[in-house]
Amino acid sequence: MSWDSFEYDLSAKCACGNGIVIRHILQRDDDWNRSETRCLGEEIHCADCAKKYHIEHLIRHYFCMPWDGDGISDRAFLVPNGIHIPKYKEKRIFSFSRIDEQIAADVPLKDIKASINDMQTNKYTTRLELGSSREIVLLYQRRYKKKSLKMIIPVLETIIQNYDKYEWTPETITEYRITEEKELSKNNKEIAEAISKSFELDFRRN
Repeated sequence: MSWDSFEYDLSAKCACGNGIVIRHILQRDDDWNRSETRCLGEEIHCADCAKKYHIEHLIRHYFCMPWDGDGISDRAFLVPNGIHIPKYKEKRIFSFSRIDEQIAADVPLKDIKASINDMQTNKYTTRLELGSSREIVLLYQRRYKKKSLKMIIPVLETIIQNYDKYEWTPETITEYRITEEKELSKNNKEIAEAISKSFELDFRRN
């Protein structure tokens, strides 16, 4: 398998309109019709704007299916010297390496206790009465591909015994989200303010 490489330029009008900004691109293609594109650099070709501005990128990651793109939004700006565009702060996605940590974070303690009673009384997953019990079974099943109550109940009992040692519970996550929301809101305002003073570049193929 071999790769064919070639370079080309994109250009965008500068802030004053009397010059351009050039982006150098490297593209590689292989025998399987796969393609890679990489930016080699950008240059301001305007004496006026080169004195007043510098180039910055505002990058944001988002979810999309592989066939819809790479999940990256990359916007380029001419930013006045002395100003910088803050990086996007992303909302935290919690993930846990152990099932007990996952359950402790997702299910309130009172519901865990009630679920143990529900599981011991009804004995089979098909007979469970509480939504929290079914939620716990689903969490366990997703991780281990099993849903035996005999295996789940000891996990819940361990959680109750060690509950004070868990960093993340529904209560602590709620507190974290409140603080996080304030930080994200502040971050978005700071980004919007910096962008309002900048000039977005619209690169096109020469």
